[in-house]
Amino acid sequence: MEQDVSEYYAARNPGQVQVLGVDLWNGTAAQLGNFRAVTGASFPLLLNGATATGGDVELLYGTYDNYIVLNPQRVVRYHAALFWPHGNRYHVDEIRACVDSLVTSNVDVPPAPVGELALRVCPNPARAGTRVSLSLPEAIAHAEVTVLDIAGRAVATLHRGPLAAGRHELPWPAVGERGVAIAPGVYLVRARLDGERRTIRVAVTR
Repeated sequence: MEQDVSEYYAARNPGQVQVLGVDLWNGTAAQLGNFRAVTGASFPLLLNGATATGGDVELLYGTYDNYIVLNPQRVVRYHAALFWPHGNRYHVDEIRACVDSLVTSNVDVPPAPVGELALRVCPNPARAGTRVSLSLPEAIAHAEVTVLDIAGRAVATLHRGPLAAGRHELPWPAVGERGVAIAPGVYLVRARLDGERRTIRVAVTR
């Protein structure tokens, strides 16, 4: 799972994202080395994460499977255990949405091919507004693209209805349903597409 995130950002935003695999069971160095050999993990593995020498990760963030995103100032921006129960905490769309709000804008990244379902926001962070880019490999009978605040409350609806296959650009001038400029902060752009869901975070500044 960490490998998926590590490889994704190594290709997309090289040098900007550090992924760590933390050992909360306080295994030995040999056990961690065996794990690396079996899985082919290329990201750093942190030994004894449940102890003070390993960073007290278990004490600070909880036990078992967990996924935390820290910004460069070491402030927690995402903590999977706050939203999901043990055994169901790996939601890559949420993790990527949070990380995407922290890395440098991907203005120079080419758009995803039409054969891949993808949701992007550019520019991000957004000042005067932004564009939501949606790539669909096939037509969608019912698509809904909305902006939510961090508590999950609806802020604006960008599209509701069918969408043809291909790329779609949905402008959002950083205003709410009544056309009033929204407060600076982090927002969620959510696309519901015939039963599938994609979510990405966007930071609004002034």
